[in-house]
Amino acid sequence: MASQEIMTKKEIHNFGIEVVFNQLQKEGHQIKSVNDKIGINPQIIANINGNLSFIAVRTDCYPNKGNLEKKEHFQMIEHSKKHNAVPYFASVGISNVAGITDIERSIPKKGAGFHIAYEGLLIISESDKVKILDIKRTAQFNE
Repeated sequence: MASQEIMTKKEIHNFGIEVVFNQLQKEGHQIKSVNDKIGINPQIIANINGNLSFIAVRTDCYPNKGNLEKKEHFQMIEHSKKHNAVPYFASVGISNVAGITDIERSIPKKGAGFHIAYEGLLIISESDKVKILDIKRTAQFNE
């Protein structure tokens, strides 16, 4: 019988790291280290496509998904620059599969099954490094 004890913040955090770690391994990336301490970035250091990569992982419960605070966003960029690494963010959301109502889905119980919302890694960038295309202008050239 599954335990009805609610997962701690640390257990939720570790669950999200495990989701990302397993996906990285499945994709064949080399994991160099994992740090499961809350508030210390990055959580995962890996070699992705030949590049040193720093990955911040955040996990939250339904209906939310993990969120990287603005301060952490810039810290990840600066830390990555110092080490010539690519900064990534992995947002993970978990939902109690046994939940019928929104409130029940939002309660992460130990031993329960979970729906996982994870769309992969997002590169963390500074806005001045991103080029925005003028869609209308591009469309004119293609006509």
